[in-house]
Amino acid sequence: MFQIKEVMTGTLKSLGITKQYNTQSAIVHWQEIVGEEIASHAWPISIQRGILLLAVNNSVWSHHLMMLKPGIINKINTFLNEKMVLDIRFQAGDLKKYQNYEEGGENITVLQPARLDSKELAAVWQATEAIKDDNLRKKCYYVLIKQTGITKTKKDAGWHSCKNCSVLVPPAQSYCTACSLVYKQESSQAIKKLLREAPWIAYQEICKFVPCSPREFHTCKKQLVHRLIRDLFEPGWDKLNEATLVMLMTGVKPDKINETMVNHVISKIKGRLAEKYRRKSYVSAPRR
Repeated sequence: MFQIKEVMTGTLKSLGITKQYNTQSAIVHWQEIVGEEIASHAWPISIQRGILLLAVNNSVWSHHLMMLKPGIINKINTFLNEKMVLDIRFQAGDLKKYQNYEEGGENITVLQPARLDSKELAAVWQATEAIKDDNLRKKCYYVLIKQTGITKTKKDAGWHSCKNCSVLVPPAQSYCTACSLVYKQESSQAIKKLLREAPWIAYQEICKFVPCSPREFHTCKKQLVHRLIRDLFEPGWDKLNEATLVMLMTGVKPDKINETMVNHVISKIKGRLAEKYRRKSYVSAPRR
């Protein structure tokens, strides 16, 4: 067998949509291309007419990246194996709008518990009233003092309750780590559902129904394309699946698609699959 990414390159090239695919690929693989340090301060918004627009979180990094611009352009073009980017422009912005950060996964700070006043200490002691063992009660009391102090520190720093539960989260976050994972999974499922129902839909349109970053959208779309290609030879494959795959790959709307176009795209994909399979079959295993 062979990897689908090997088939995709030749197929997209034969269809004349390599540039569109590479633009999305540069966004999806941005961290892999430039490294974690740069990706934590700058994220691609779009690539149009050879100009890469980058969202940067502060002016210091804008100046720093300006000095690194030739190297970044070279890395992107080398990764894409095409001279896609000619210049870079910088735009101040909130990176979380474009990145797919894990909530609570960055800028971890050790919080020091705040000092409690006499009334707060009395309330903590009263909360342990049900514990009859004096030694155990004292231990629980000191633990609760520390936890209450940390909660007080968080509230003083502007922390608020998670939108989905009562756990406190930093001001810049909406969900706690656990709820964020659930939310991202539900968001991904919602994006894929919309893409199945309207495979030609663009990022700007899908955001009206499911708020997401460009990276989340392109990742979901790529996963659907790969899944449909894997299912090409499975039982139950029909013309509707073929049309869905073509619209996902090209963005062509239903009123513009026709049977000739569908047959052309599918035959190209199957041709590339068959060619790769033939090549693999001639490769023998190395002798030990």
